[in-house]
Amino acid sequence: MSGYLAPGESDYGKGAEAGRRQNTPLRFDVRIRTDDLGRFLRLPDHTAELTGTVTFPPLGGVLPVRDGRFNLFTADPATGERRMIYFFRFTGADGALYCLSGHKVIRDDPGLDALEDLTRLFVRVHRGGDEQAPVFGAGELRFHLMDAPALAASIEITGTGSWQQKAAALAAFTSFAWGALRDEYLKDVRPFYDTQYENLVLAGALRDVHGAQAPFFFVSGTHDKGFPWGDGEIFWDLLFAIGDGRGGYRRYAITDRVLEGLKLDIARGTYHYRGPIFRLPEGCAASFSGMREQAPPLAACTAEIEIRFEARALDAVPFPFPLMPERLRGLSSEIEQAVRNALPGEHPLGIRITPHTIAAPAGVLRVQEGGESAEWQLAGPGSFGECERGTFRNLKEPTLLYHYLCAVEPARQSVRVQIRSGTMRNERQDWAKDQIDKFAGFAVSRTASAEMQIEAGRLVVRPLAPDAGSAHCAAPLVRKGDPVIEVNNDQFPTGVFQRRIVEVEDSEGRRSLALEEDMSTLRLEPVASSASVKVACFGGGGKLEALDRVLDATGFDRLVEQKLAASGKPRALFPIAIKPNFMFAYDKRDVSTYTDPELVHHLVKRLRGRGFESIRVVEAQSTYGEYFDKRSVGEMAAYLGYDGSAGYQVVDMTLDAVEKRDFGPRLGLHPYSRAWSEAGFRISFAKNKTHAYSYYTLTLKNIYGALPMANKFKEYHCDRDIYETTTEYLAAFPVDYGLVDAWRSADGPFGVFADPAPNPTERIIGGASLVAVDWVAATKMGLDPMISRHMQCAVQRFGKPRIDFVGDANPYRPWLNVPPLVTLLAHGGMDAEYHFGNLLYMVSSQMDETHFQFKEAGWHIRLLRELTVPLRRTFFLRTGENPTAANRFFSRLFYKLGF
Repeated sequence: MSGYLAPGESDYGKGAEAGRRQNTPLRFDVRIRTDDLGRFLRLPDHTAELTGTVTFPPLGGVLPVRDGRFNLFTADPATGERRMIYFFRFTGADGALYCLSGHKVIRDDPGLDALEDLTRLFVRVHRGGDEQAPVFGAGELRFHLMDAPALAASIEITGTGSWQQKAAALAAFTSFAWGALRDEYLKDVRPFYDTQYENLVLAGALRDVHGAQAPFFFVSGTHDKGFPWGDGEIFWDLLFAIGDGRGGYRRYAITDRVLEGLKLDIARGTYHYRGPIFRLPEGCAASFSGMREQAPPLAACTAEIEIRFEARALDAVPFPFPLMPERLRGLSSEIEQAVRNALPGEHPLGIRITPHTIAAPAGVLRVQEGGESAEWQLAGPGSFGECERGTFRNLKEPTLLYHYLCAVEPARQSVRVQIRSGTMRNERQDWAKDQIDKFAGFAVSRTASAEMQIEAGRLVVRPLAPDAGSAHCAAPLVRKGDPVIEVNNDQFPTGVFQRRIVEVEDSEGRRSLALEEDMSTLRLEPVASSASVKVACFGGGGKLEALDRVLDATGFDRLVEQKLAASGKPRALFPIAIKPNFMFAYDKRDVSTYTDPELVHHLVKRLRGRGFESIRVVEAQSTYGEYFDKRSVGEMAAYLGYDGSAGYQVVDMTLDAVEKRDFGPRLGLHPYSRAWSEAGFRISFAKNKTHAYSYYTLTLKNIYGALPMANKFKEYHCDRDIYETTTEYLAAFPVDYGLVDAWRSADGPFGVFADPAPNPTERIIGGASLVAVDWVAATKMGLDPMISRHMQCAVQRFGKPRIDFVGDANPYRPWLNVPPLVTLLAHGGMDAEYHFGNLLYMVSSQMDETHFQFKEAGWHIRLLRELTVPLRRTFFLRTGENPTAANRFFSRLFYKLGF
């Protein structure tokens, strides 16, 4: 390769341009060699030896190179992009040591750029023996296509005289290179993606330097680009837990796109790692983004690990193909291995896992933290494990979803690997796509859920199905308690790939540790924020118990005490404002439309039990008050059961807004509630509902309800904006804590208005950040939280904190979201012209007729309301009537569509 390099430059492009002007050409002529082609293709760093000469007149002309290495299509640790890396050292005419470091970026940019990427090398020369030394110069080199025939002719297969073996070696190399280029440059036109992984799981006992033994569980793997969703990401990781002698564990973990000191070679039975690792001194969870930032409470350490083992390969197991008889599986495995050796760039359709048993492991684990070090050795034959090599060739859509458990029992020399497969329903606002994903998941789960049991060196594969009690099905392992370690790989655009060490129990009551892999759409990493907030989601038992669990887990009492201390006020006079959501309720029988007063009463009693007496439940009037009587906040509170008996005052923030201030460009000079502004601690207690405008209404949208002007449709929907106005109000009066009443929830396209058949979601969600709480709650609806402009504005203004999540992250089932067409019609139709939208709301709104009376007496309005009675009977509860046939039909339809 040849080009130009300019001394004194560190930028590649500027160095090439300056080198051309200064006439300082650089050229190297090298030979790349590997003694073991199979190992070169198999290991993820794809390292070969590089020898030859470098020609650079400013340093002495033609110079021999040494210590050269070449990496083909290895992943860049920072970005995950594939690169071709050239590195060698040489001695200049001045007697000084130099090194050349060059890379090609294999990345599909717009246009036809493959040849450009393959022929352009970005180069730096360092004055010293490695890339940490000072930069001497930089530039760019090119491989000229006219030299391609000579390059092809120079390929030589050594170590064999057989032309068949030479042809096979050349075919294997060509297949590998083509596969990497195809996966990068044809990814947008291929319906499939190809990837692979290697994984090591080991359990048993360790002995420290004093001879004391402790149980341990060790997990490490290399997951190639595109694993597991074909979205271009990559990760390598290491997790291990060592018993601390007190019933707990010392926890260590690291995950990154590439761990440069990690080498796993299953064929040779070696594992080596030297590099950084983190100890988890508090809790069990960590994340890719947190480790990148070294976020507290992670404790930075260094590790050096050497493990030797004997790996015995068993038959490959295919997923999602139906289970095969043992003989057929053995034959299939032989064919698959032959194809893998001959054409490593080609994978069979589906997922194929080749399990190996690990026998006679030996090794040492060393960890250094600050000035202290610890060392453990594998304690003899008591350790046992399993390692895998797997390949994926899978469809990009529907998105793969699986749950994986690998439980190891060293004493019984037993391994159980259980996989449940399906599809990820990650576009739930698109009903048609969601139904396709659902159907595909149903089909896949029937053919791709199984157990691989390895015992006494024998592999048995059985279905893993809901009727696991039958003789032909494997009983599922049950996870017990919280994870020992959890690592969230949150760098993926598709979802979060989770790796955990957990304790599981089998059907006979035996417990063991296991590797668990899971997938989640709940993204925990921060966005434009350095804060970290705990969010909890609990159910089970009763709703009041769930509320207390959420408050306890998120440190609610401590947060209130901190604000009290900062205020300097007496406890009894410290003002607390709770903003529930009840002004859009139309009938108290439809509990999906308002925050449960029992939950609010319980929260108030908890606060009063700690000596707080100045507690207000606050709401502002809504547009419904323009159409119906008895719609003031006090009247609605009394109607719904907010009677103040728990020890609080109900405040109408519309009547309370007697002063004005300038909030910003959207609200401008605007009234505000004194009770809200003077509160020392503000709580948004929202109801869990879908919303025709913003897809969902939770704690952020609940603050829109705190805006004081009564005719919200005119003042905010039509004259201002419902999103940025809420954000401006939040910025002026920050809310300290958010809660979501998701015990009975309203879903479907009209969830904000009514849901006569509420979903029994039976969850309470809470935390000290409205953005974080809504992020969790929206994710449980199966939505990307950023689909809502309320969330977009809030994240842009306040950022999204890192979420420390506890509880249930599973999406609600059933749950039906708002189609995009509904939101489009709401914004572009209802809000486009006030008089049209107001008329439509006026004639179609429904109230409890025994309590509320319609204000407008005009004959044309009465006529239109008579014409809309069938519509209202279809979607609302009506006093004195049982649900109509249409109401029952649509309630049932929306419920079924949500599955």
